[in-house]
Amino acid sequence: MQTQKLETERLILRKLKLEDENEIFNNWTSDDEVSKYVRWSIHKSIEDTREYLKNVMETYKKEKNAEWGIVLKETNELIGALGCFFNDEENRYEIGYNISRKHWRNGYTTEALKKVMEYLINEEHIKSFICSHAKDNPASGAVMRKAGFKYVKDDTYEKFDKSQKFDCKVYYLEAINLTKRSK
Repeated sequence: MQTQKLETERLILRKLKLEDENEIFNNWTSDDEVSKYVRWSIHKSIEDTREYLKNVMETYKKEKNAEWGIVLKETNELIGALGCFFNDEENRYEIGYNISRKHWRNGYTTEALKKVMEYLINEEHIKSFICSHAKDNPASGAVMRKAGFKYVKDDTYEKFDKSQKFDCKVYYLEAINLTKRSK
């Protein structure tokens, strides 16, 4: 899978770069509200963000991973990120995303997710996806549903550092359903 540059009406989706560290840290990774329900923990310093970016650079070398920065065309501001990786346990590709708090409720995340799903399905020919959100974060579920994901079960997930566990709602998207709907 490739992290190709993608565009929507309002957004550019592109690879993250090491030079993005300050924008990433200032716009979302250091924000306790943005990091509240995601799997990564809040970045307490720019070094945390630098380490995250080093991991992203390694991700770009892996066949079953992709990560996009979400950039506003109007201002060229990097406002979030959206990633995809293969979940061996579920045998499907998992999607995750976050966006800076000042850009919540503008439809940017939905716009980015729809474009990435279109790319993954039509260009990468991936058919099965999973996405989940903490039950206490229903806005994330709304983004998933708008992009075509369907609720399948309740479950739990943990932050990567095991510091917190969340009750969550799990959604699947089967590409065949998306293809049928778009015709």
